[in-house]
Amino acid sequence: MNVLCTILAVARAEPGLTRGGWTVMLISIGLVMWLCAFCIRRIMRESRPHEHHHAPLEIDTHDLPGSRPS
Repeated sequence: MNVLCTILAVARAEPGLTRGGWTVMLISIGLVMWLCAFCIRRIMRESRPHEHHHAPLEIDTHDLPGSRPS
């Protein structure tokens, strides 16, 4: 809500953004916020983490001595 108030205050101080620009901006901000909320809700709703939330332990990142291929 504070973000929207700030955007509106800036728009009143500096005219120049058309109605089409406001429409596109508000739709894009709304979609990004919805996607973030959707992802966080989906992850937090699970009772325990599943295998697809973690990287497999078999991945060799080559960061340990002796793990580089010859």
